[in-house]
Amino acid sequence: MFGLAIPFITFLIPIIGSFFISTIDKRNIMAIKAVSFWTTFFALIFSFVPIFSSKRLLSGEYERIFSNGILEYEVIIDALSLLFVPIICLVCLLCILWITKRKTQKKKSYYISILLFEALSIGAFYATNLVLIYILIESTIIPLYIIMAQRKDYSNKTVFYFLIYTMVSAILILIAFIIIYQNTGTCELREIYKLGVKSKSAFWLLALGIGIKLPIWPFYSWLPVVHVKNQTVCSILLASIVLKFSTLLLLRVTIPLFSNVIFSHTFLIFIAISISLMFALSQLIFQDDIKSVFAYFSIIHLNSTLFILLNKSGLIYYIFSVMGHSILMPVLFFTSNIIDRLYGTRSIKILASSPIQFSVAHKIISLAFFALVSLPFSWGFISEILTIKLVAEISYLYALFPAGIILISSLFVVYIYNSFLSYKTNTSSQNIIDGFYITDIYKKTAFYIPIILIFLIGVFPNIILGIIK
Repeated sequence: MFGLAIPFITFLIPIIGSFFISTIDKRNIMAIKAVSFWTTFFALIFSFVPIFSSKRLLSGEYERIFSNGILEYEVIIDALSLLFVPIICLVCLLCILWITKRKTQKKKSYYISILLFEALSIGAFYATNLVLIYILIESTIIPLYIIMAQRKDYSNKTVFYFLIYTMVSAILILIAFIIIYQNTGTCELREIYKLGVKSKSAFWLLALGIGIKLPIWPFYSWLPVVHVKNQTVCSILLASIVLKFSTLLLLRVTIPLFSNVIFSHTFLIFIAISISLMFALSQLIFQDDIKSVFAYFSIIHLNSTLFILLNKSGLIYYIFSVMGHSILMPVLFFTSNIIDRLYGTRSIKILASSPIQFSVAHKIISLAFFALVSLPFSWGFISEILTIKLVAEISYLYALFPAGIILISSLFVVYIYNSFLSYKTNTSSQNIIDGFYITDIYKKTAFYIPIILIFLIGVFPNIILGIIK
């Protein structure tokens, strides 16, 4: 009974925490943050329990939470839920730690929104019913919108971009799910897997919907705009969790039902991913905002991992690579926030022409850039090597393309780093800011945890690959 209840408890913890926060006086900021912290912390602890009690990860274990003859609720324990639910909990914990005391003057609804977002995301990764998956994924838009709207320089354009693309994606996926239901007569994934779906139109609708969520060209224009115009916490939740709903839909619905369609159109899919990478790279090299650079690099990384799925043996390595992306994103967006706070700008041109002292802060920022360009002994390095290796098993000619894109984009990031962080300048300038602006121990913890994970898994990749296998 204990093992059966754990996933549901993990889902309930953030909801209970948000209820307690709603009863706290909005002026008691420390109490609100403390409840938020302990809520996300305990959710993280509970999310690890199924890892040690489940044996069949790839095939999946279905566990019934409750059934009253009319309504039945099951969860699935597989590699996807076991590994991504802890990441969801960790990312939300990092966001709670990063929020400064000054920023929390907004509203306690800010914290409640993060916790509800966490609960909905956890529920989506555990769900085994198409209706539940759809409702939980699309419901995350509400708390994310509340977080966006609490920014001082709230941008209607940003919210419009986010909502319009999300709604189009949601409509396409909904139509695909309806077609699947019409073909099988059920919304339960266990039964759908047994019956199969013959309709190719459902596959193409899912492909378009997932392409917008992922995103790939020509649908990715909304993502950098939303990142640049939003606060750090919102960008992290979007990049580390919301974009991973595309992974959920790919691995839990699309690939199990339409693997034959995918592998019969390998060349077409390869061309689509390649075009997306080329356009993303062409946009990357013209960016002047550090945060925008990170956003486009994020798109390149996510798109390049799709090549892994073209290899039938690449499923576990795709999960490994996408997990690395989720852990890297907090580091990058925390870094862009640090740079903005230190120098009052994120413009590469301005930073390159301004005197900068090589202080503790710059050493910390350097770690983020090293992780971004995937130096050896980092999670990204293992991921990119696996990508190239698995594509080469299909065709050496195919492998040249992702290798080239990864190399060029990494060289551009090295160029940016070298332009304003790799040397000492005149320390007598009035514009020099000494020391590391993060004096809050919570912020330091939020920054160092993902950095340590990136290099720890890079040195011992079998920690994750062994669990999946």
